[in-house]
Amino acid sequence: MIDIEAFKRMSYGLYIVCSGNQDKGNGYISNSVFQVTAKPAQIAACCHKDNYTSKIIDKTGSYSVSILHNEAETSVIDKFGYQSGENVDKLQGMRVEYGGTGVPIVLNSVIAWIECKVVKKVDVGTHIMFIGEVLQTEVINDQKPAMTYNEFKEKKNRVAPPNAPTHIDEPSEEETTEKSSSGKYQCTQCGFIYDNSEEDTPFEDLPEDWTCPVCGAKKSDFKPI
Repeated sequence: MIDIEAFKRMSYGLYIVCSGNQDKGNGYISNSVFQVTAKPAQIAACCHKDNYTSKIIDKTGSYSVSILHNEAETSVIDKFGYQSGENVDKLQGMRVEYGGTGVPIVLNSVIAWIECKVVKKVDVGTHIMFIGEVLQTEVINDQKPAMTYNEFKEKKNRVAPPNAPTHIDEPSEEETTEKSSSGKYQCTQCGFIYDNSEEDTPFEDLPEDWTCPVCGAKKSDFKPI
């Protein structure tokens, strides 16, 4: 028997992984970044094969990891976690530096960053694990602790996006017919909460082609709270 609640007890950090150059760059939110060796220092970053950034890492052979602090802006998380770089320039309007390999490094809501050169790729089914040798690092804020995955879920009311290694599918109906006693409805794809008390239009009266403002999920992907 597999109890998915066990997965929810595991601890993770929260990071922005970027790749590309000054002409074209992209990034995604990841909770699957970890150090695998000390000498030489190597970092592994797991990326879904369908992620736009995966193709860029494969092409450039480098990536950066920006470590988010525990008060990271929700807008930053939403941009990199629930939008596709094929449709949106995620780096536009962001504070960005470029590493020695030319890779973009996001500085918004970040306490430190790491630049890596890919030395190995491991196919793990739906995802590719990029193992990178660390080229350089910098701490830019030593006053705030790193954000954890639990804080991301609890403070931001978000869940792992569909392409995340830790995403858990929630059952959804063809149409949301059950009415919420609290007037709140939550997106099963990203965790965004639609609160009738804060909106001009009650959720029940939204058109059926309405979509989640964060991740673009259908109205039927919301569940009453």
